[in-house]
Amino acid sequence: MKKYNQFAASREVSAKCGRRSVRFLVTAGWLAAIFYNIESPSKAEDLTQALQAAYQRSEVIANAVAEYEADLERVTISRADGLPELNANLNVNEAVVGPRMGPNLVSVQAEVTLPLYRGGSVRNQIKAAEAQSDASNVGKRAAEAQVFSEVVSAYANVIRDRQILALSRDNFETLSTTLKATRARFQARDLTRTDVAQAESRVALAYGEVQTAEANLVEAMEEFQRVTGMQADVLAPLPLLRNMPPDPETAAAEALEENPEVLAARAVAEARRYEWRAARGRALPSVSAVANGRYGNVAQAPLQGDTSPFGATVGFSVNFPLFQGSRTSAGIREANIRENQAVLTIRDLERTLAARARSEYANWQATSSVVVASERAVAAARSALAGVRAESDVGTRTILDILNAEQELRNAQVQLVTAQRDSYVAAFALLTTMGRTQAHHLGVGQGATELVPEPETDIVAGSASVSIIDAPATAAPPIADPWPTLAVEEMPIAAAVPSQPEVQPVRPERQMTPAGRTPSTASSPQPARPITGIEPTQWVIQLAAFSKEASARQHWEMVKAETTRIVGRTLPVITSFRSADKEMFRLAVGPFADFEAAEAACHDLRVGRQNCIVRRFSTLGQPRWTGTQSDTGGAR
Repeated sequence: MKKYNQFAASREVSAKCGRRSVRFLVTAGWLAAIFYNIESPSKAEDLTQALQAAYQRSEVIANAVAEYEADLERVTISRADGLPELNANLNVNEAVVGPRMGPNLVSVQAEVTLPLYRGGSVRNQIKAAEAQSDASNVGKRAAEAQVFSEVVSAYANVIRDRQILALSRDNFETLSTTLKATRARFQARDLTRTDVAQAESRVALAYGEVQTAEANLVEAMEEFQRVTGMQADVLAPLPLLRNMPPDPETAAAEALEENPEVLAARAVAEARRYEWRAARGRALPSVSAVANGRYGNVAQAPLQGDTSPFGATVGFSVNFPLFQGSRTSAGIREANIRENQAVLTIRDLERTLAARARSEYANWQATSSVVVASERAVAAARSALAGVRAESDVGTRTILDILNAEQELRNAQVQLVTAQRDSYVAAFALLTTMGRTQAHHLGVGQGATELVPEPETDIVAGSASVSIIDAPATAAPPIADPWPTLAVEEMPIAAAVPSQPEVQPVRPERQMTPAGRTPSTASSPQPARPITGIEPTQWVIQLAAFSKEASARQHWEMVKAETTRIVGRTLPVITSFRSADKEMFRLAVGPFADFEAAEAACHDLRVGRQNCIVRRFSTLGQPRWTGTQSDTGGAR
């Protein structure tokens, strides 16, 4: 609200000052920014950039990474208990009071201890530390999913609040026009003062709704900047969400297998089990090999027959723990209790995740149904408003009827925008519970610097079918359609979304061809393109995207051996597409006969720390290069 009022006030001042004053103010602002070295936050363009920015600046993820690195150091510490230990002791003696007793001034002693047997405590300590580091690694993935959920919610909130603001402004302008017409008809003795009062009341309420919508938008933009550190000036449409579960039981089963929370809990339980074994090992005898060497500048006694200042001994040391004040037995009992506690935590978490997955699936289905119902409500309210206005012209409807019809249309439009946001966020929450919204799933993180973010790219592999209402004509900048519509035939799982009535939403003016290029009005000769032998409906695995074709080929030479080892002999393909009026190039391998085979191969690549995403070949773009005969292989 405050920013908007300041902006409106600055516009009035600029209009009064004239061009020279405006130029002076702009120049002064630039000079001030340069003088004080003010850096404004970068602007987000699409969801991928927002996720990448949140990944790089999130304190939650940084803390999880630090926890993982600390647990890795504990593995090193645990291994040190089973390695040889070298200690040295230096003594220097000098008489201070009284006569000096002999020439013994300096003595040096060194000892090497090699652990031979520790009752299995060292081995189990190492395994416990490794299991704990695995839990921290999975905990890092859980932190990523938490942060990404906040980003998606904030991103969708900004789009929703912008549309609600546009609808509120449109409603205010429409009611203002109706008020002017009502006053004119009142002057002509065609309407009464009651009609004018009703119109004035609705205009006042509409003005309040505009102010509320502006405040909500400012709040949403500030929340977006908090989680991403970027300004939400222009946001691209949200990407598609694919691979949604066909039923709640599938969602629950996958949540129990892939959710990072339960995976971390299982790793913690494994660590507790090894800690219990290590505690039992401390109650057993320990055996060590000991080698000792010494040097001293004092002569040995004559009876010893050795006047050398050097000496060395080798032997074994056996330690029997007999009594430690119940410390060992208490440690064993504590470790056993901790293990049981971890097992109980897993059971509770499994029940919680299963219930959460089923409820989120139901919520996703419900919000998708609300979207369809709201679309019908908008269409019906628009038809009703047109009919009421026509009937008012012939005298069968009053001004109040028109005002009520306009309010019903606006309410239906706001409900539709809200339902579309809720449907997308519900779908993402379901994927989060299923463990499908981590950094390696979304293509963000340290290894995704060369991936090109683009609105049409599938960030996550299934989504509910949603659409946008007709964009209202307001003085505000037009807002492009941010809600994707999922093509059912593109879904890898059949019948994942129930059939719904077809809705014709308004789309942005720029239409995209299946290859991802903007259609040109002037015909131009196209260069000859290689024949790949891959059908458009077959599945391929996209490895990366680059700004230069040479970089794509170079990347393939780097990953060719590892990719061939993991997924078999496949055909590498480089395709071209346009993103932000710039030609880019994708690197992919394939083909694969079905989605399951491609997803399994992509999963193996992710395990090998290779970013990838499964796509249909028809969505890659225009083929530019295919591999040589040595790079090709049969489809899986």
